[in-house]
Amino acid sequence: MPIQHLLTTVDTHTEGEPTRIILAGFPFARGATMSERQQDVRERFDHLRRALMHEPRGHGDMFGALVMPPAHPEADLGVLFMDSGGYLNMCGHGVIGVVTAALQTGFISGLSRTRLILDTPAGLVRTQAWVAADGAVESVTFENVPSFLWRRDVTLLVDGRRLGVDIAFGGTFYAIVSADALGVSVVPRSVDQLAKAGVQLRECVNRELAVSHPEIPHIRGVTSVQIFEPPRHPEAAVRNVIVFGRGSVDRSPCGTGTCAKMAVLYARGELGLGQEFVHEGILGGVFRGRLLRETDVGGYQAVIPEVTGRAFITGFHQFVIDPADPYASGFLLGDAGSDEGERKHPPDRGSKELTVPP
Repeated sequence: MPIQHLLTTVDTHTEGEPTRIILAGFPFARGATMSERQQDVRERFDHLRRALMHEPRGHGDMFGALVMPPAHPEADLGVLFMDSGGYLNMCGHGVIGVVTAALQTGFISGLSRTRLILDTPAGLVRTQAWVAADGAVESVTFENVPSFLWRRDVTLLVDGRRLGVDIAFGGTFYAIVSADALGVSVVPRSVDQLAKAGVQLRECVNRELAVSHPEIPHIRGVTSVQIFEPPRHPEAAVRNVIVFGRGSVDRSPCGTGTCAKMAVLYARGELGLGQEFVHEGILGGVFRGRLLRETDVGGYQAVIPEVTGRAFITGFHQFVIDPADPYASGFLLGDAGSDEGERKHPPDRGSKELTVPP
């Protein structure tokens, strides 16, 4: 088989949540800013996102990061985040995975320091890696973009339930709701219920509210739902799960979700500057966060948060995209997948007609 398109990745997980980091083989993204490059990738190369995130190379809950030279002169690396459903402006667990992989594999040429600045569509993200004597990255701390409570105690009627919801920004917009209000528990066996409830709530929020960032016009709409309950981890303040994309469920405590939650607690007077906040994920892993200082975002009281977590490399891959493959751009099964896997069936080499098995 002549190989026509080869994509190289290093895969990591951050407290259980995967990040497929695309190092080579992806066409150059055009644009003067990371948000312009994100739009260019969406318009011209979305088939490659689907190929790497969807089956047979990925799955419905897959997550990815495309690395490239930064657009901002102050940054060390540009990053575009993606999942099975589309693109995200910022991702905390992805930042931790990218920095861990960069330092442990050396995919940034000549890198010798442990402080990196990432250029993302949400802005610059400053990071600090904590490295052991043997070179292993033990954890990564990132200083996130300004985070804020957009609206508190919004009442919505979803599937017959009246819900009280907070809308907050932590790099992307979240609808934050208690598990008790939804009648679910944040446990692995309830993942299908959590995903369904999260997607329903997100659709309702975006139908009823015109959520938008006051200073970054391209950031609008709630992309993720945070469902929380009392913690099980002895150090944690809250246990949570994030539903995003087509109903994907975050295995980690979620970095940007942790920032959004801290912004809500600060606005409510329940968390102070410099106070540690331990956030537990659905698998029991934790991120540690704190608020560094206050700021202002378009008239909203905002905070600069930082979050610390750990990631591990799980593998190195070279993926082939064969133009004769009827599933070259991937597919998803179930409700989330729709009929996407049937969009395009290129002709078989040497054949006049391609027969696709049921």
